[in-house]
Amino acid sequence: MGLFTNNKKLCPICGSPTPRLLASAVEGQNLCKECAAKIDLPDGVLNSMTLDDFREYIKCYDANKPLRDSFTETYRYDFGFFKGSLVLDMDHQLLRLGVVDTAFALEPSDIKSFRILEDGEVLYEGEKGNFRSCKSDIKERLNELKPRIDEYRMLRHQYEMMEEMRRSMDENNRRDDRREDLDHRDYRDYRDRVNEPDFNIPNPVEKFAVEITLDHPYWKSFYKETGAPKFDSNQPSTIDYLDDYTQKTEGLHALAQNLMQIIDPQAQEKVIDPHASTQSQNTQSTSQAAPVQAEDPTVALPKYKALMDAGVITAEEFEAKKKQLLGL
Repeated sequence: MGLFTNNKKLCPICGSPTPRLLASAVEGQNLCKECAAKIDLPDGVLNSMTLDDFREYIKCYDANKPLRDSFTETYRYDFGFFKGSLVLDMDHQLLRLGVVDTAFALEPSDIKSFRILEDGEVLYEGEKGNFRSCKSDIKERLNELKPRIDEYRMLRHQYEMMEEMRRSMDENNRRDDRREDLDHRDYRDYRDRVNEPDFNIPNPVEKFAVEITLDHPYWKSFYKETGAPKFDSNQPSTIDYLDDYTQKTEGLHALAQNLMQIIDPQAQEKVIDPHASTQSQNTQSTSQAAPVQAEDPTVALPKYKALMDAGVITAEEFEAKKKQLLGL
């Protein structure tokens, strides 16, 4: 025991021996393991404490023990691997800002409000007597991106068809050393014209965040970010993205509802649409806008001919597009 503890340097709080290595300290004086285990403070707070400050903290922490002892986890929201969690005890209306059972158990009186954000915009927010859910405009944003995604998928399909043709021709070349030089040259030129398309379409949402404002002697706020869905760069799909987005926001909505049950179980959820006026203006502007300029047949026809040759579209689809472009 003497190898790991120092009987000559005693804890300034309780007088117990302190660790020889990796000891927590206040004002340069090492704490024993028992007192150090009671530290549940925001980053940097311990470094600014005096010994008297820490003694007051220990009193507050010990007074919280009955709540910690009664805490039984009934719900958890994980922010991601090694990113922390929020743990709730719905039966006793308690909240813990982490998974360790030595963390403070916060009561409803300790929680002033919360906000759940999507790229800085409020999705859900609550405080005593007020619980609001804000409709997202994700469907409208995905609809705006859909033409670009459809174009990318078409180019990607064309590229994959060309790559399949290249692999097939390479295999044939290996089997037939008597292939004419002209065939080799034409094939190489044809292959060199096909480049893999780059997917550079931005994701509609970059991140979500949970923000809690607290009224506690030592914890004043909590803030954690969590990732948002991302397009599959090979096969992007607005439908798949919307499914992932819905799953993510449903989980955040459940967190908001549970937080509200702790803060004020009687509060009724109000749903608002902050984008309603903007969408109405956009619809009106669209209806008054000039017609979209038609594609230039001299540019579009070779493009669709190449797609037909690559097997991306059928001959019938090409003829229909040709008639449309030429106004026949």
